Amino acid sequence: INQEIDLTFKLKSLQQSFDIEEAEHKATKTRLADKNQVYKSIEEAKSEALKGMERMLQEERSAKLQLESRLLQLEKDHSMLDCDYKQAQHKMDELNTHKDKLAEEVKNLSLGMEQEEQKRRLSQNDLKAQNKQVTALRSSEKQLKQELNHLLDMKQSLEKQNQELRRERQEAEGQLKELKDQLEAEQYFTTLYKTQIRELKEECDERKKLYKDIQQRLEEYQEERDSLAAQLEVSLTKADSEQLARSIAEEQYSGLEKEKIMKELEVKDMAARHKQELGDKEATIGSVSWGRWRGEQRAREGVGEKGRERRHDGPTQAGAIGAIIRKWKKHKRTAVNKLAEIMNRRETLRTGHNRDDTLDVRRKEKENRKLQLELRSEKEKLNSTIIKYQKEINDMQAVISDESQVHIELQMALDSKDSDIEQLRCQLTSLSVTSMDSTSISSGNDLDMDDSGYPDTRLEGWLSLPAKNTKRFGWDRKYVVVSSKKILFYNSEMDREQSNPFMILDIDKLFHIRPVTQTDVYRADVKEIPRIFQILYANEGESKREQEFAADPLTLPGERSSFVRHKGHEFIPTLYHLPSSCEACTRPLWNMFKPPPALECRRCHTKCHKDHLDRKEEVIAPCRVNYDMSTAKDLLLLAGSQTEQKRWVSQLIKRIPRKHPAPNPAPTAASAAQDPEPPSLRDPSFTLAMNTKGVESFRMLGNSFTHMLS
Repeated sequence: INQEIDLTFKLKSLQQSFDIEEAEHKATKTRLADKNQVYKSIEEAKSEALKGMERMLQEERSAKLQLESRLLQLEKDHSMLDCDYKQAQHKMDELNTHKDKLAEEVKNLSLGMEQEEQKRRLSQNDLKAQNKQVTALRSSEKQLKQELNHLLDMKQSLEKQNQELRRERQEAEGQLKELKDQLEAEQYFTTLYKTQIRELKEECDERKKLYKDIQQRLEEYQEERDSLAAQLEVSLTKADSEQLARSIAEEQYSGLEKEKIMKELEVKDMAARHKQELGDKEATIGSVSWGRWRGEQRAREGVGEKGRERRHDGPTQAGAIGAIIRKWKKHKRTAVNKLAEIMNRRETLRTGHNRDDTLDVRRKEKENRKLQLELRSEKEKLNSTIIKYQKEINDMQAVISDESQVHIELQMALDSKDSDIEQLRCQLTSLSVTSMDSTSISSGNDLDMDDSGYPDTRLEGWLSLPAKNTKRFGWDRKYVVVSSKKILFYNSEMDREQSNPFMILDIDKLFHIRPVTQTDVYRADVKEIPRIFQILYANEGESKREQEFAADPLTLPGERSSFVRHKGHEFIPTLYHLPSSCEACTRPLWNMFKPPPALECRRCHTKCHKDHLDRKEEVIAPCRVNYDMSTAKDLLLLAGSQTEQKRWVSQLIKRIPRKHPAPNPAPTAASAAQDPEPPSLRDPSFTLAMNTKGVESFRMLGNSFTHMLS
């Protein structure tokens, strides 16, 4: 609407200027007619003056003729008088008186002659003056004729200019029609963009509704999770109590097992002792039985009385030993029986307690198994829900990334359209300025045309960017358009016509533009270095597509992470094997084999010897560039020639803002309270921030679920 109002206002101004030109043309025609009438009146006055002069000349000629006739008559009279004088000489005496009279008459006549001669001289002088006036009038007449011819030529030139203005007006009308068509197309595209923005808003609202529904579902799931967590806590408390009881039972069981082991060890010791005793007793029994058998043999032999006595005493000793063995066997049996009774009693007591403990443990194990099965089922359900939500989150992230890319492309297209609209406005203003200049020229006294046009704020042409994904150093040709606020990069003129840029730089985010040196681009061709220049800008001022990637900046030789600060410089120690000069002194800064230690600023690329900084000499100028390396990027561009490179650098340096761009500070609470205005939908950072916040909240919830389950 504002553009239509501007165009209608410009049309009205052009119509008014055309009406003024027509009125001035009519005024010039009337002036020319008045001048012709004046010239006619001047010619009539001249003719009347000439006629009066001719009359005067005729009268003077008649007077002259009369004087000549009178002179002739006087000469005749003089001759007659001479004759009379000759005749009167004889009558001298008589005619002395008459002679005196005649002398007086002659004197009078001589006086009259002198007067007539004076009159004649005066008349001759008057004739000369009149002749001079006639020549002056003739010269003025010639000048007037020349002026008339010049005015006629001017009239013809004005008519030609009028025709040219009419043609220009027709061309301007054609251009206005084209501009109207373009404006209609732009309005159509703006309506399309508005509809797309409305659709995007509706989609955002739908997404917000879905997000709210998902949040409600998440709240429900959180409530279910809280209830399950409470049940889990109850079950865990039960399991803890059961574990405590089980631990107590296990401790009792371990104590009983220890006692059992001790008793078993005691029984084993007693059995070993009993076996030893039995072995000893069996040995004694064997020895006794052998002695008995020997005595019986001796008794059977019946050798002597002593043998008989011994045979009579042997069985008595054997009976005593047998009685002793029988007693030991009885004692052994009674001890073994007592130990067996004690062990049976303890086993019965232990089995009774163990049966009760095992029943409780089995019950608790069954309950634990049931709870574990329930937990597994709940874990599977939660895992399935988490997987679903993660899939939804991934889908939403993909959709958000696509929408953000589409939003960036639309923003870039809008920027290119803004640049086209700016160009059209510049053309309209130039047309209006040229029309105003033509009207001022036609209405003024000076009739020379002014060729000074409207200053164009745009700069466009072909430049080359460093090639990507190539081992060698190459260039890709791009079409660059510089408007009042943006620098637009197009792949071709078709993209330029279709308003499809692949990269846009914000002029307000530029730091510095400068031509490069051989040390900056040591991989480039030496012939191309005078045509290369560098642009330093902030990361925030760059917007590009995902398919395109920024050109890798060329690393400077000798660049290291450590640097030395001095007067705003950030000097990096380096060595120069190629020709280079110091900006603080005239000594050479390079050497092929043993170069001197040097320093180079990574901001403004000033070079100097290291000795100047070590000696603390005040010969180094302060840094010309002031920016943060963490938020800055550089871009190399190749122009067609050195003159074009100088023109681009000079024009772009004029557009650099005086204050260097700084990163956007975080908004404080006071500023947020003072500026309650919501961010615009055209800002992609707002949509990305909202979407990333939602995604991060989903991720946090998923992580909390997994942590709780683990």
